[in-house]
Parts: sequence; C-alpha cells; structure tokens
Amino acid sequence: MPDYTDKPGYAFDVGAPPEVASFFNNKSLKPSFSWQDVEPEEHAVSFAVAKAMQVDVLEAIQGALKEALDEGIPYDQFAKELKPRLRKMGWWGVKEQTDPITGEARKVRLGSPRRLKTIYRANKRSARAAGQWDRIQRTKRALPYLIYGLGPSERHRPHHQAKEGLVLPVDDPFWQTWYPPNGWGCKCHVRQITKREAESRGVSESPEIPMRRVVNTRTGEIKEIPSGIDAGWEMNPGLYRQKRMAEFLAEKLDAADPAIAHAAARDMAASWRLRRIHEGTAKGSVPVAMLPQDLADAIGARTRVVQFSDYTAEKTRRKHGEATADEFVRVADLIENGAVAHEVSGNGTESLIIEGGDDKRWRMVLKRTRAGNEIFLSTFHRSTLAKWQQLLRNKNVKLVGE
Repeated sequence: MPDYTDKPGYAFDVGAPPEVASFFNNKSLKPSFSWQDVEPEEHAVSFAVAKAMQVDVLEAIQGALKEALDEGIPYDQFAKELKPRLRKMGWWGVKEQTDPITGEARKVRLGSPRRLKTIYRANKRSARAAGQWDRIQRTKRALPYLIYGLGPSERHRPHHQAKEGLVLPVDDPFWQTWYPPNGWGCKCHVRQITKREAESRGVSESPEIPMRRVVNTRTGEIKEIPSGIDAGWEMNPGLYRQKRMAEFLAEKLDAADPAIAHAAARDMAASWRLRRIHEGTAKGSVPVAMLPQDLADAIGARTRVVQFSDYTAEKTRRKHGEATADEFVRVADLIENGAVAHEVSGNGTESLIIEGGDDKRWRMVLKRTRAGNEIFLSTFHRSTLAKWQQLLRNKNVKLVGE
C-alpha cells in the first residue's frame, strides 16, 4: 500500500514532483559520525546519515531513497529492499566505530528498523518541503499567502499547535525558519492560498519568534534557534538551496575560463531565472556580467561576478519601468564599451558608475559588499549625456583611466 503519512489529504502517491526529485538527487554525499556534525545549511546541499562514514553506504541509502521518491515506494518496501544490502555491507546493528573528533572507539547503533524509518521520513518530508518552496516562489503572484497546518498526529507540540491557521505572505520572514517540517517526526505543512482566501480567513500579524540557546555537544558551539523547533531543523531548506545556488554559480564563474564565464554570464542575463527575479516571483540573485579584473581591483572586490538581486529588482520595478527584463542583456555591453567612473562616498563605500549609448543612454551602478566577496548591480536605468557630465563634476567621482 502507498505511504500516506507525509501528505495529509492525498489519496495516492505517484512519485515526487520534479522539484522534489531535483532537490534530493543533486545533493552531494557527506559522511558523518553524528547528526550534530552537519549543519542545517549543509543538509540543504548534502546528503548525510549519522554513523554512515563510508561513501558506499551513503550511496546505497541515497539510491534507495531516490527510488522511493521517484516511484512513490512506501516505507515497508523501501526497508525490505534496503535492509539486506546494508547487512551485507556491515552497516547494521551495534558495531564499534572511531569518533573522528575525539579519536575514541565507541560502540554505536548503525542500521535498525527504527533508524531506517527515521531516515525515510525525514528525507522524504524535507525534500517535499523544499520542492514545494520552489513551486511557491514560482506561483506566488497568483497564490501570495501561506497558511500553517498541522499534520495527522495524535499529539501535537504546543509551539506547533499554536501556529495552526497562521496566514502570512509567502515572503514574510517567519517562513525563513518556521517552514515545516520543524523537527524530528514533525508532520506540519503549509498550504498556498489566494489573497481572497487569506483575507476571508484573516491575515495574521507577523509573529515575534522567541529564541532559545542550544549547545552543540560535539563542538561546543552555542547558537540561537527558534523555540519550538528542533536543533538541526531551524532553516528553510528550499530558501537556503536557492541562495547557495547563486553563490555556487558565482564561485564557478570566477574560476572558469574567461571566455566561458563571459558567455555564461550573458546567457544568465537573458535567462528565466533573471525574469523571475525581475518580476518578483523568485528570491535570490543571478549573475549578469563579468567585470574586467582591473575594474574589480578598483573597488577592492575579490570577485568579478556582477549579480542582480531581488532587492534591486523591487527598486527597479518601482522606479525604473523602462528597465525591463529584456534590457539586462545590455549590462555586459555597457561594461565592455561604456565610460566608467569610480566613486568613493563619504561613508567609505566604493562603486563603479558605468554609462554608454548614443541617443538612448543607459547607466548602471555596481557596488561591492563590505567584505568584498560579492558585487551587485545596484541601479540600472536610462540616462542622458547632461546627467553624466553633471556627475563628473562631483569631486568624489573620477573617470577610470584618467
């Protein structure tokens, strides 16, 4: 029989939607001794199982989970097929393992029916939640609100029960942490709803999120997480995955052959990802151009990748309607052929102002982060020669190359 425990209200299981499969299948393997050795940020991009220190064991478990997700395989069948493989590999029962942090040899529990059930349910729920987040971001224009719901448990945790029926916009900061599942065995979920339904139910005030201190007994690290969320579950995996994807792309472009990086950035400037960020249906950032090394050096940046963020997108939509998504293919050309000025402001920040064109001039401003590891397109809009000449009269602005 299909396993219904993870999908309240569903009557059948036809396998995971493509976003769910993509989230899970693209994870790298991370051997670990304890669940505390892997941070929530790492779980968003890596597959780990406590005490699974061998890559072949991790590959076997990940492969079985992938098949279960793709084909809708229920837990009983998953466990029946995986258990003999793990026994054959020696990953079953109580065995001696060496703790890589302390060097101590300890008897630990490896595979067991209870552990397999936890692995199956935790990975399935987190993958489905991350895949759902991707769909939420794509469809939030039509369905701009989320409502928090409880799962089919006999007893609910008080903090979770208190959230039942909470209605908030998709992009409310609350969902950065309180996006289910919110702990081991948590079956809470969200449902995406229309503005009309949200208003009929009553849109909630964004709640304060009380925090509690937890100590990682493995490393001694102390951090704060929301009260009511289990340690290790305090991050929206889909949201973090999108953020990490942008960081990964930037890292790859910096390391790539200049010609390849240049072409890839141009392609991304014309991609669906930029369009979604530009229209406000996706969060994060996307690379749109590569700076020549001398210009990156001029503002003290440690990267050459220029990124367009959702923050700038909101400002662009509000102030500069002429800068449609189609116009962002101009960014790379402006960098290559435009006039470049270097501005040092009174608060010590540095930026590049680049302008070019004939009758229809365009201007953009590039700013690096304080740490210098990112460059963002801060402004992109139409301009005039008169405005450019006026800018150059500012004592804090100097043409690059003079």
